[in-house]
Amino acid sequence: MRARSIPAQVLATAAERPEASALVDDGVITTYGQLAGDIEAVGKAMLAAGVGHGDRISIWAPNSARWVIAVLGAQSVGAAMVPINTRYKAQEAIYPMVRTGVRLLVAAGGFMGIDARPVVAQVEAETGEAVRLVDLSAEPASEGSWAAFVGAGESVDAERWREALDAVGPEDLSDVMFTSGTTGRPKGVRHRHGPTIRQTFNSIEENGMSDRDRFLIVNPFFHVFGYTGGWVPGLFAGATVYPQAVFDVARVLEVIAAERITYFPGPPTIFHSILEHEGLGDFDISSLRASLTGSADVPVDLIQAMLDRLGFERVIQAYGMTECGTATNTIAADDATTVATTVGVASKDLEVRVVDQENRPVATGEPGEIVVRGYAVMDGYFDDEEATAATIDDQGWLHTGDRGQANADGYFQILGRIKDMYIVGGFNVYPAEVEDMLRDHPDVEDVAVIGVGDERLGEVGCAFVVARRPIEPAELIAWSRETMANFKVPRHVELVESFPLTASNKVSKVDLREMADRMGIGQPVT
Repeated sequence: MRARSIPAQVLATAAERPEASALVDDGVITTYGQLAGDIEAVGKAMLAAGVGHGDRISIWAPNSARWVIAVLGAQSVGAAMVPINTRYKAQEAIYPMVRTGVRLLVAAGGFMGIDARPVVAQVEAETGEAVRLVDLSAEPASEGSWAAFVGAGESVDAERWREALDAVGPEDLSDVMFTSGTTGRPKGVRHRHGPTIRQTFNSIEENGMSDRDRFLIVNPFFHVFGYTGGWVPGLFAGATVYPQAVFDVARVLEVIAAERITYFPGPPTIFHSILEHEGLGDFDISSLRASLTGSADVPVDLIQAMLDRLGFERVIQAYGMTECGTATNTIAADDATTVATTVGVASKDLEVRVVDQENRPVATGEPGEIVVRGYAVMDGYFDDEEATAATIDDQGWLHTGDRGQANADGYFQILGRIKDMYIVGGFNVYPAEVEDMLRDHPDVEDVAVIGVGDERLGEVGCAFVVARRPIEPAELIAWSRETMANFKVPRHVELVESFPLTASNKVSKVDLREMADRMGIGQPVT
């Protein structure tokens, strides 16, 4: 019988496998029994801090066992998690916290330059509400440390925590994950416990996961790929989860060999790097069984190399988005060419089809927009009815903004993006958001950003800039690195006197892409 909430499901697994290893973080083992105790301790600490049902907490930290425990503890008392990208600068981190009115922030001071104190101060100034800061990197004896936070929960009765846990149901909010939109304003995707549990068990079934698996999760936990596509199915299946804070090829190979990792998901860039590593042959990685990849175009040669050289028994190609999770996936019987050239068939219990501009289904093989309908589609953007109505039609179809087609066997191909979004090493980048930030530079009059092909990252940004006064491209790129997350920073900057326009006087991104091609910027994006 499935539980009513994500933490309740993990606790049910823990009751069945208390002595088994649940999390292994830098050699430190947390058994399922210990995990259950940690969830309760953090849940009680949340209650002691005034966090409860209907509240939101944020976490701004790298992958770790404590990341998992902090989130499950918050969710166990009915709070929803709002994760913050560790690559975000302060100004980028403030918006989702203000938007959702978070009560508490768990951060890792110092990681990738994170300093949460001014962020918390600004959030408090904008909302007028106090925000508790818990620093995972602080000394245990200090007031704002993780140890002090958890210790304060000892004053809360266990029965009170149990009542809070039992009150969390399938329809309650489990998390709000922000994804940038083409308007430049990030939007919070609402996820509920029930659909997340159902989709997770469907993924476990479709991907053949079991309690014998050992999951190595390099994908960041603040992203669905590392969260509901990573440690959540791992713990639901009773497997052992190995969080990896940063991707280092040699370290990853060491962990795979030493811990006999069986399941290792990640974007194509990770596997390109591993295959190119000169010491690959020095490691015994024969334990690898399965991988889930996606997020960018995947060459047939890469899939074949993952099977032949890395020894995976199966590579799964999937397609989805924060708004619906995994919408399509390849199946066990698919060959390398099918896995590389399609994103598979509709995932269990979901409807996926291709429609024209009038929202009518197109014929087999004809291109159009991919739309998704079913239980896993979000129930809306957080406090944004207008954006929700623009994305989910009155028949319940989620419009992805992706251009694709389906063959007679129901296999989908992604042909491009109707919206301007491009994907840098697995991270979605929306030109409108980058353009808004670049316009803050005093020497930039206007800017238009497109995605161009890149051999290593799949795609990168190219900014066409109309300058107020002379500026060196390298200077603008350096400024961008100080202003925005690294994956958003344009790798190419071209100065132009004006932009090509459409008949309606809008910037023609089609003409800009043609300009980039003529100038030899990037590889062609297919």
